[in-house]
Amino acid sequence: MKNFIRDYLTFNKRERNGVFVLLAIITLLTVYLNISFLFNKTEITDFTKFEKEIEHFNTSAKEISDSLKEEKENKFKQYVTSINVTNPKPQYFKFDPNHLPDNDWKRLGLSERQIKTIKNYESKGGKFKTKEDVKKMYCIKEATYNLLEPFIQITPIQTKFSKYTENNKALQVLKSELAAKSLPISIELNSADSTMLTKVKGIGPFYAKAIIKYRNQIGGFIAKEQLMELWKFDSIKYQTVQRFISIDVSLVKKININSCTTTELKHPYLNWNIVNAIVNYRSKHGKYKTIEDIKKTDLVNDGTYNKIAPYLIAN
Repeated sequence: MKNFIRDYLTFNKRERNGVFVLLAIITLLTVYLNISFLFNKTEITDFTKFEKEIEHFNTSAKEISDSLKEEKENKFKQYVTSINVTNPKPQYFKFDPNHLPDNDWKRLGLSERQIKTIKNYESKGGKFKTKEDVKKMYCIKEATYNLLEPFIQITPIQTKFSKYTENNKALQVLKSELAAKSLPISIELNSADSTMLTKVKGIGPFYAKAIIKYRNQIGGFIAKEQLMELWKFDSIKYQTVQRFISIDVSLVKKININSCTTTELKHPYLNWNIVNAIVNYRSKHGKYKTIEDIKKTDLVNDGTYNKIAPYLIAN
């Protein structure tokens, strides 16, 4: 045990000398650190110049900010002034929009861009025939049109008849001739042949043949709208031809439901089950008193009845 302590807790001469040197160095450093401030002169930094520069910078920044603010205010005032000059308060008066001078449009409150659009429209042959034509101009908003509308007075377009009076004999003759030339052809659908039908604008040989075929199938037309039941005869084509056709419903062929067979009752508006039901009901309950009695078969709804009723009689 003593040997152990001696080996680890005792120093030889060399080690002791090292310890003394180390302690001396530590002591010197400690003393130096505690008294070193006595040998160092503290320099005081003068921030006066820097503070003046900061103050000068802040002053310049404020002047620039005030200058920009004043410039913005001046520009805004100029803008408001320009608006008041270019777009003064509208002055409304009665006017004809056709070839109205630019200055008059400006008086009405329209901008240069709106006026330019209108003039471009007129340069291409555009004319304002009704007040609504002014409203159709995309450059004129609805609110603007509502303000202008009470003052719009469109002068009727002068025609070749304007220089004559209604009592002028030459005028009457001329009107009669033009009316005869422009009189549309009116074709009766239930009696016209294919040649007559093709005289109607919009009906060619194909549709003329189809119309006659369908007329024979249903027994005749009772309404012009039935044309749209034809294949590819749409509403557009209907609007084209409907002005030139007429219908005589007295020519419609009717079926007597009290004496017809299932073959005779065959109709595009009735399917085979309904035809059988109508004939069988008559066989079991006797003759129909009215056409409406066919609804008692339960297979004839209101829609089917309304379509087929004009083609039936109950004698």
